[in-house]
Amino acid sequence: MVDPVPVLGAVLLGGRSRRFGSDKAVADLPVAGGGVMGAVAVRALRDAGVDPVVGVGGTSGARLGLITVPDRRPGEGPLTGLITALGYAGTGLVVVVPCDVPRLTDLDVRRLLDAATPDTAAVGMIDGRLTPTLGCWPAAWARTGQAAFDGGARRLDSALEWGAHVTVDLDVTTAADADTPEALAEMFPAGTVADRPAP
Repeated sequence: MVDPVPVLGAVLLGGRSRRFGSDKAVADLPVAGGGVMGAVAVRALRDAGVDPVVGVGGTSGARLGLITVPDRRPGEGPLTGLITALGYAGTGLVVVVPCDVPRLTDLDVRRLLDAATPDTAAVGMIDGRLTPTLGCWPAAWARTGQAAFDGGARRLDSALEWGAHVTVDLDVTTAADADTPEALAEMFPAGTVADRPAP
Protein backbone atom coordinates (compact mmCIF):
# COMPACT_ATOMS: atom_id res chain seq x y z
CA MET A 1 0.00 0.00 0.00
CA VAL A 2 1.34 3.42 -1.01
CA ASP A 3 1.42 6.06 1.72
CA PRO A 4 -0.74 9.09 0.92
CA VAL A 5 1.05 12.22 -0.22
CA PRO A 6 1.04 14.85 2.55
CA VAL A 7 -0.93 17.97 1.64
CA LEU A 8 -0.64 21.41 3.21
CA GLY A 9 -3.23 24.12 2.70
CA ALA A 10 -1.90 27.69 2.49
CA VAL A 11 -4.10 30.78 2.47
CA LEU A 12 -2.27 33.82 1.09
CA LEU A 13 -2.81 36.71 3.51
CA GLY A 14 0.09 39.03 2.75
CA GLY A 15 -1.39 41.26 0.05
CA ARG A 16 -1.65 45.00 0.58
CA SER A 17 -5.33 45.14 -0.49
CA ARG A 18 -4.81 48.51 -2.17
CA ARG A 19 -7.89 48.20 -4.37
CA PHE A 20 -10.04 46.83 -1.57
CA GLY A 21 -9.04 49.51 0.92
CA SER A 22 -8.77 47.21 3.95
CA ASP A 23 -7.60 43.71 4.83
CA LYS A 24 -9.63 41.48 2.52
CA ALA A 25 -9.15 38.39 4.67
CA VAL A 26 -11.25 39.84 7.48
CA ALA A 27 -13.75 41.76 5.36
CA ASP A 28 -17.31 40.96 6.39
CA LEU A 29 -19.34 39.02 3.85
CA PRO A 30 -22.54 40.90 2.95
CA VAL A 31 -24.80 37.97 3.83
CA ALA A 32 -26.58 36.77 6.94
CA GLY A 33 -24.28 34.43 8.85
CA GLY A 34 -21.53 34.94 6.29
CA GLY A 35 -18.56 35.61 8.55
CA VAL A 36 -15.40 37.03 6.96
CA MET A 37 -14.04 36.47 3.49
CA GLY A 38 -10.85 34.63 4.42
CA ALA A 39 -12.80 32.04 6.38
CA VAL A 40 -14.33 30.79 3.13
CA ALA A 41 -10.92 29.75 1.82
CA VAL A 42 -10.10 28.04 5.10
CA ARG A 43 -13.38 26.14 5.10
CA ALA A 44 -13.02 25.06 1.46
CA LEU A 45 -9.58 23.59 2.18
CA ARG A 46 -10.67 21.79 5.33
CA ASP A 47 -13.87 20.47 3.76
CA ALA A 48 -11.72 19.01 0.99
CA GLY A 49 -9.76 17.09 3.63
CA VAL A 50 -6.65 19.28 3.53
CA ASP A 51 -4.81 19.29 6.84
CA PRO A 52 -3.03 21.26 8.14
CA VAL A 53 -4.06 24.68 6.86
CA VAL A 54 -1.86 27.72 7.56
CA GLY A 55 -1.92 31.40 6.72
CA VAL A 56 1.03 32.86 4.82
CA GLY A 57 2.02 36.44 5.57
CA GLY A 58 -0.16 39.25 6.80
CA THR A 59 -1.61 39.76 10.25
CA SER A 60 -5.07 38.18 10.03
CA GLY A 61 -4.19 34.49 10.45
CA ALA A 62 -5.05 34.40 14.15
CA ARG A 63 -8.52 35.80 13.49
CA LEU A 64 -9.05 32.98 10.99
CA GLY A 65 -7.86 30.41 13.52
CA LEU A 66 -4.64 29.71 11.63
CA ILE A 67 -0.98 29.46 12.45
CA THR A 68 0.69 32.16 10.37
CA VAL A 69 3.90 31.48 8.49
CA PRO A 70 5.73 34.80 8.03
CA ASP A 71 6.29 35.69 4.38
CA ARG A 72 9.99 35.43 3.54
CA ARG A 73 9.84 38.72 1.63
CA PRO A 74 6.86 40.77 2.83
CA GLY A 75 5.46 43.20 0.31
CA GLU A 76 7.08 41.48 -2.66
CA GLY A 77 3.89 39.94 -4.02
CA PRO A 78 2.25 36.51 -4.14
CA LEU A 79 5.27 34.76 -5.65
CA THR A 80 7.07 34.99 -2.31
CA GLY A 81 3.95 33.73 -0.56
CA LEU A 82 3.99 30.65 -2.78
CA ILE A 83 7.71 30.07 -2.20
CA THR A 84 7.25 30.51 1.54
CA ALA A 85 4.42 27.95 1.59
CA LEU A 86 6.41 25.40 -0.41
CA GLY A 87 9.43 25.80 1.84
CA TYR A 88 7.31 25.47 4.97
CA ALA A 89 5.71 22.25 3.71
CA GLY A 90 9.01 20.69 2.70
CA THR A 91 7.40 17.64 1.11
CA GLY A 92 4.23 16.55 -0.65
CA LEU A 93 1.80 19.04 -2.14
CA VAL A 94 0.68 22.53 -1.20
CA VAL A 95 -2.77 23.81 -2.12
CA VAL A 96 -2.47 27.58 -2.32
CA VAL A 97 -5.55 29.78 -2.31
CA PRO A 98 -5.98 33.54 -1.95
CA CYS A 99 -7.98 35.02 0.89
CA ASP A 100 -10.43 36.82 -1.43
CA VAL A 101 -12.46 34.00 -2.98
CA PRO A 102 -15.78 34.36 -1.13
CA ARG A 103 -17.58 31.57 -2.99
CA LEU A 104 -14.80 28.97 -3.13
CA THR A 105 -15.91 25.40 -2.40
CA ASP A 106 -14.27 22.15 -1.46
CA LEU A 107 -15.09 20.89 -4.97
CA ASP A 108 -12.77 23.51 -6.46
CA VAL A 109 -10.00 22.41 -4.09
CA ARG A 110 -10.62 18.73 -4.87
CA ARG A 111 -10.31 19.37 -8.62
CA LEU A 112 -6.87 20.84 -8.05
CA LEU A 113 -5.83 18.00 -5.74
CA ASP A 114 -7.02 15.33 -8.16
CA ALA A 115 -4.96 16.80 -11.01
CA ALA A 116 -1.67 17.41 -9.17
CA THR A 117 1.16 14.96 -8.45
CA PRO A 118 4.37 15.35 -6.42
CA ASP A 119 6.03 16.27 -9.76
CA THR A 120 3.26 18.20 -11.50
CA ALA A 121 1.43 21.35 -10.45
CA ALA A 122 -2.28 21.86 -11.07
CA VAL A 123 -3.18 25.48 -11.78
CA GLY A 124 -6.65 26.96 -11.87
CA MET A 125 -8.12 28.24 -15.11
CA ILE A 126 -11.08 30.57 -14.66
CA ASP A 127 -13.04 31.72 -17.70
CA GLY A 128 -10.03 31.02 -19.92
CA ARG A 129 -7.57 32.88 -17.65
CA LEU A 130 -4.76 31.15 -15.76
CA THR A 131 -5.02 31.88 -12.04
CA PRO A 132 -1.86 30.64 -10.30
CA THR A 133 -3.04 31.91 -6.90
CA LEU A 134 -5.44 28.94 -7.03
CA GLY A 135 -3.21 25.96 -7.48
CA CYS A 136 -1.75 22.76 -6.07
CA TRP A 137 2.04 22.84 -6.17
CA PRO A 138 4.83 20.31 -5.46
CA ALA A 139 6.63 21.34 -2.29
CA ALA A 140 9.84 20.06 -3.88
CA TRP A 141 9.84 23.16 -6.11
CA ALA A 142 10.73 25.45 -3.20
CA ARG A 143 14.44 25.64 -4.02
CA THR A 144 13.79 26.21 -7.71
CA GLY A 145 11.35 28.94 -6.80
CA GLN A 146 13.74 30.64 -4.42
CA ALA A 147 16.51 30.53 -7.02
CA ALA A 148 14.17 32.08 -9.59
CA PHE A 149 13.19 34.82 -7.14
CA ASP A 150 16.84 35.51 -6.28
CA GLY A 151 17.45 35.77 -10.03
CA GLY A 152 14.84 38.51 -10.39
CA ALA A 153 11.54 36.69 -10.94
CA ARG A 154 8.59 38.54 -9.42
CA ARG A 155 5.53 37.54 -11.44
CA LEU A 156 3.51 34.67 -10.00
CA ASP A 157 3.00 33.08 -13.40
CA SER A 158 6.78 32.58 -13.63
CA ALA A 159 6.21 29.65 -11.27
CA LEU A 160 4.80 27.77 -14.25
CA GLU A 161 8.37 27.53 -15.55
CA TRP A 162 9.62 25.59 -12.53
CA GLY A 163 8.31 22.24 -13.76
CA ALA A 164 5.43 20.46 -15.44
CA HIS A 165 1.92 21.71 -14.87
CA VAL A 166 -1.63 21.03 -15.95
CA THR A 167 -4.54 23.43 -15.98
CA VAL A 168 -7.82 22.79 -14.20
CA ASP A 169 -11.03 24.52 -15.26
CA LEU A 170 -12.74 26.07 -12.24
CA ASP A 171 -16.21 27.55 -12.13
CA VAL A 172 -16.16 31.34 -12.33
CA THR A 173 -19.19 31.51 -10.03
CA THR A 174 -17.27 29.87 -7.17
CA ALA A 175 -13.60 30.56 -7.86
CA ALA A 176 -13.65 34.24 -8.85
CA ASP A 177 -11.96 36.71 -6.53
CA ALA A 178 -13.26 39.93 -5.00
CA ASP A 179 -10.63 42.63 -5.48
CA THR A 180 -12.88 45.52 -4.48
CA PRO A 181 -15.80 46.04 -2.09
CA GLU A 182 -18.00 46.56 -5.13
CA ALA A 183 -16.99 43.21 -6.61
CA LEU A 184 -17.73 41.53 -3.30
CA ALA A 185 -21.16 43.13 -3.10
CA GLU A 186 -21.99 42.04 -6.66
CA MET A 187 -21.30 38.42 -5.72
CA PHE A 188 -23.94 38.53 -3.00
CA PRO A 189 -27.14 40.18 -4.20
CA ALA A 190 -29.36 41.69 -1.51
CA GLY A 191 -31.14 39.00 0.47
CA THR A 192 -28.52 36.30 -0.13
CA VAL A 193 -28.09 33.92 2.79
CA ALA A 194 -24.86 32.02 3.37
CA ASP A 195 -25.02 28.35 2.35
CA ARG A 196 -23.44 27.28 5.64
CA PRO A 197 -22.68 28.98 8.91
CA ALA A 198 -19.29 30.66 9.07
CA PRO A 199 -16.60 28.55 10.79
